[in-house]
Amino acid sequence: MKEFFTINRFFKLVQKESSERFHMMLKISAIFAALLAGYWLSMIVFSTEGEITAAGSRAGYVFFSTLIAMLIAPFNLYKSYNHRKGGIDYALLPASVMEKYGSMLVNCIIFLPLMTFVSVLAVDTIITTITPSLFDGYAISNMNLGDKLSTGFLEAVILQLGFIYCNLLFRKYKVTKTLLATVSVYIVFIMIVVFFVTVVFKEEFKMMEGMSVNINIANFSDLSQLDQFEGFSSLFKTLYYISQTIIYGIMPAWFLFGSYHRMKTLQY
Repeated sequence: MKEFFTINRFFKLVQKESSERFHMMLKISAIFAALLAGYWLSMIVFSTEGEITAAGSRAGYVFFSTLIAMLIAPFNLYKSYNHRKGGIDYALLPASVMEKYGSMLVNCIIFLPLMTFVSVLAVDTIITTITPSLFDGYAISNMNLGDKLSTGFLEAVILQLGFIYCNLLFRKYKVTKTLLATVSVYIVFIMIVVFFVTVVFKEEFKMMEGMSVNINIANFSDLSQLDQFEGFSSLFKTLYYISQTIIYGIMPAWFLFGSYHRMKTLQY
């Protein structure tokens, strides 16, 4: 078990790798913060009198920049991991594959996104304090962190796990191949949904069209309240649970297992 994972060795590896990649993390987070500052300067130079930027839209940019930082993290922080020459240093590190993979996850999922989030938010706070007439309100007051974390963070982590897997899988043209793979997976998923709609549940959807059924659903939990359309409720629930199983079960499990297996069997 100690050869598989030891907590002290893991923390030392995280400290080593995060310190070595700190300059890259700082560079990426500074770029997103500079984009916000550049937008602010353009408002000072080119905006008309009375033009302001709402706090809600800037809060959206904070989350967007954090998401992009998460997705590009593996390609910037660990782009040489499977390089035939540059990756030899990783292979020689006195740590197990599980510890290396855990350290990779910590840096890609926690450290870089958190640094980006804090940097962009700090710049927004400073700019809003200096020029409240241009930036209306603080972005942090319009974030609804609880809702965002519950609805978006898990999906972002799953997508990033896929990007980490692709970064380890491909040796050349990593970003291009990853984007193509992402589009391919999306197309396959849509084709599966279309198959269920047009083949498996074809008759049910025809019945809905014939009855001119209009179902207003704010979220998937509302399906259980459709007592007058019990058959249709079961239909949508079936599609919903199938998609949930694929997205939140099969895909992340495949990415985790695939990444670990790739790291363990990687030949330089």
